[in-house]
Amino acid sequence: MGQHLRGPTPPPEPVRFFGRGRELQDIDLWLKQQRAGRRANRRALPGLLVLHGPAGVGKSALAAMACRRHSMATHWLSLHDATRADVEPTLLRLLAESGASRVDIVRAAVSRGRGLRRRLRHELARRLHGRLLVVDGAKPSVVRALLPHLRGCHGLVVLVTSRKTTGWFRTGAHLLAVPPLDDGEILEIAGQATGRRVVGSELRVGSASLLTDAVRGLPSLAWVAGALIAVEVPSRPDKREGEPGARWLVRLAVAGCTPDQQQLLRRLAARNSGAPFTRRSIESLYGAEKQPPDVDSLLDGLLSRELVQPWDGHETFCLPHPVALAVRQRDPSAREHAAAWAGRVLQDTAGLLDGRPRWSADQEPERLTPQQVVPHVDGFMALLAHGQGSPEDQDHIADGLALLLGALGDAHRLVALYRLRPTPPVRRALGSLAADLGLPRLALSLFDADSWVSPDAVHPGAAICHQSGRLDGALSVLEGLLREEARPDDRQHTAWAATVLGAVRCDRGEVEQAEQALLRATALHGASGCRRGLGWTLLHRARVRLLTGRAAEADRLLAEADEHFLAVGDTRGSNWVLTERVRVALQHDGPETPHTVAHRARLQHEAAEDIRGMAWTSLYEAQAHLALGELGRARDALFVAEQKFLHCGDDLGTAWAKHRTALLQSPGGEGSFTTALASLGPAWELFQWIGCPLGTAWTELEMVARRTPSDLSSMPLLNRAREQFKALGDAYGQAWARAVEAVVHNHVLEQGPRTPEALVVSLPDNIPAWGRLVEEITEFWRGRGVVGGHAVPFHARDAIAVRHTSPGSSPPPVPVGPRCRVRVTLLDDALAEDTTARLLLRVSPEEGHPWAPEGRDRPWLTVTAVPLTQASVDPASALLLPSEQAGHGAEFGFTAHRTGTHRIRFTIALERTGTVLQQVETELDILDHDQRGGLSSPEAVTHRGR
Repeated sequence: MGQHLRGPTPPPEPVRFFGRGRELQDIDLWLKQQRAGRRANRRALPGLLVLHGPAGVGKSALAAMACRRHSMATHWLSLHDATRADVEPTLLRLLAESGASRVDIVRAAVSRGRGLRRRLRHELARRLHGRLLVVDGAKPSVVRALLPHLRGCHGLVVLVTSRKTTGWFRTGAHLLAVPPLDDGEILEIAGQATGRRVVGSELRVGSASLLTDAVRGLPSLAWVAGALIAVEVPSRPDKREGEPGARWLVRLAVAGCTPDQQQLLRRLAARNSGAPFTRRSIESLYGAEKQPPDVDSLLDGLLSRELVQPWDGHETFCLPHPVALAVRQRDPSAREHAAAWAGRVLQDTAGLLDGRPRWSADQEPERLTPQQVVPHVDGFMALLAHGQGSPEDQDHIADGLALLLGALGDAHRLVALYRLRPTPPVRRALGSLAADLGLPRLALSLFDADSWVSPDAVHPGAAICHQSGRLDGALSVLEGLLREEARPDDRQHTAWAATVLGAVRCDRGEVEQAEQALLRATALHGASGCRRGLGWTLLHRARVRLLTGRAAEADRLLAEADEHFLAVGDTRGSNWVLTERVRVALQHDGPETPHTVAHRARLQHEAAEDIRGMAWTSLYEAQAHLALGELGRARDALFVAEQKFLHCGDDLGTAWAKHRTALLQSPGGEGSFTTALASLGPAWELFQWIGCPLGTAWTELEMVARRTPSDLSSMPLLNRAREQFKALGDAYGQAWARAVEAVVHNHVLEQGPRTPEALVVSLPDNIPAWGRLVEEITEFWRGRGVVGGHAVPFHARDAIAVRHTSPGSSPPPVPVGPRCRVRVTLLDDALAEDTTARLLLRVSPEEGHPWAPEGRDRPWLTVTAVPLTQASVDPASALLLPSEQAGHGAEFGFTAHRTGTHRIRFTIALERTGTVLQQVETELDILDHDQRGGLSSPEAVTHRGR
């Protein structure tokens, strides 16, 4: 039960192990012989050692101890109830745990024919050489089915534990018997189990002697006998005539249990599996019951009687086979309970990843995180392979597993699931993962044509279009879902659609629309408790901040996003946080240089096989080289970026790489104006095709700046660029368009401003970072534009200055006239953890403000509430009117999920246009139940307008 899906499941650490010195020596000798004398024929079957013996004799513990005495990389597979249907999923699991390539296996799985089996054999031979594979509790038929696929794994050694001494014909197996322990070892175990100092002679008289004799050399029963001796069983135990000693021993122990403990014991036995289990596994046995018993209490009672025994030091337990045989009753519902519980758990965990509603409103508040579910993933896969549970339960398991495996990046297990149940949710999850791995065309092929009408398919399909750089295509896919009249109450899909929309708008340069969409997505993801959705939304909001020059705010948002990614195990999201931090380091001095951050990000993306992530990291790293004047390294980084963009099919990235490469063709460089102009042509066509107005405008502007002075055909391009900058509201772009136009007019028409000062006066008003812009435009003018050798600075296209943004400068002064103040009032006296308190928010206009009179001209406002800590707010948004009256305000229910200081952000916007007017944050102190909490005054974090 490994905790990492992409790493080998290690052997357990048995907490109780006695004797077996001779057997350990025999295993050691055999392993050394295998490692030293492997046959040269790489097509031979791997070396196979079978530890066989009666149930309960301790074969698994012996195998675990033997593994820990050697340095070989070990995979531990518990296949107690496996069948031939488990062979392919097991092989794919081995590849996942070996860190095999995910791209190759996904491509092979989707292709038709026998490509997957060939790829499996090839990858297994590459990855499993020189390793130790332990197959615990498997039947001979399952091992025989596994071995042919492992042919060619040079140096692989397989260790099997089994109760069978036959069935190993033609496997080349070496059989090693594991006999019962001798009397001295049994007495030692029983003495320790009593919990007090007991010598062997005391255990050889009276009832103690009868109990130890019934153990039959099995260590698991010795612990049961010791626990019975500790509670002083009667001197004449009621042993029935002809009753086997082991069954009598267990019956005595079970007789002292409560009815609930006996019921749990029967349910554990009905699992018919010798595999270890956890407390979560026990909960699954009560999956269909609304009020399950106290699992911890029942388990502790069985542990005290040694009917359930600890397996290793990681909260894992086992049910001894002799105990299971003695109490087992036919109960076909055991697996049905497990399937129902698995479906419920996976659906609830999926809510953290995609925002779907909870399984039921009256269930316990706990929701397992993906990391808590990881140890049970292979068990859930087995439920599907064996057809356990109702069809509805199987659909829930497959749907939840697909989303979980896709988010965790486990392509191999997801392929196994796809082979078992290729349902639309599984296909879409595999498609999304394929897009993450740089296979967008393959990803889209997994979306059925009919599925595009389903909201479940729209936002992942739009995300794939966005990852392919086709911005217009993503907008057209999202169009239907984002119509409010289409699905007004569908928070889950609308939230993700708004997240993708915000990302697309950001890439198009439409920063105001992007921010509005992402604020909406933040509110919806927060209301549904979707932590993964919040992480990606905050990441894209940080991208908007970076585009508008607010690096410090972007850094804070990236830190919040990373917390959410870590909470749900989304490694890919955390990797992209690192990539965006390269841009933060370019704009804002910090503890790490851009090159240091880029190196870390590139290594992380390489480990995740995220080619697109590597490409964007290289693109930003080129800017870092340019900032240091390293022109050659910048060209190399751009070349790498373009190649990787082409590999993963990201047309937006390809266009920007081509655009930036062309900018380096300067008079002082190795290229020429003609080469640069020719290089800009493909980028311009690509920007137009994918629908990126920002890239189109800058490419057109650069093409004009690089034409010869006598070429008047550039004027239409200049006019188009200026109009696109104006449509985007980009004051920087408009200023540079004016500067290029002035240089062209002076070259060709001898019109326009004659001095830099005259040019500056003609620029648009209220441009942030005015001083830096004036210096750069003045230098551009004095160099007579690109013709004279001065180009538009490389970083100019990385910033957009729109109304209310101020990159690189202080915020505009706050108006001195009458303002509206935001008032947040706590309506309940006491605040406590997990208790809902009411908050009233009012927008109160000062006297003289146009909204102050209680008339008809007051606009409707929307206020969106987002908790910044472990808390929830309901509703996520509300309408209100500017007024002092409480009835015109907005009321929210606030519930804190932990004690301490909590922070809530309120965003106030015009309901008619969506224009954001103000953001304020307030703090609430949630103390212990016997203390009182307080509410701080709201603090304005971003002043926007009124």
